Amino acid sequence: MRSGEQCCPACSVSSRRVHSRYQRRLADLPVAGRLVELCLTVRRFFCLNTVCEMRTFVEQSSG
Repeated sequence: MRSGEQCCPACSVSSRRVHSRYQRRLADLPVAGRLVELCLTVRRFFCLNTVCEMRTFVEQSSG
């Protein structure tokens, strides 16, 4: 699979067609009085399988 591709979790068909992007924010307790926040930009893809129930799906970050 190429870096610009993701597989649909329902049917496993690979897609490179991006629907949109949005940010996910994860926060934790302060460390040494400083705010801890992780910001990820994730992509939503179109599923290219016409018989798949999922029209779109979000890429999963590794790790």
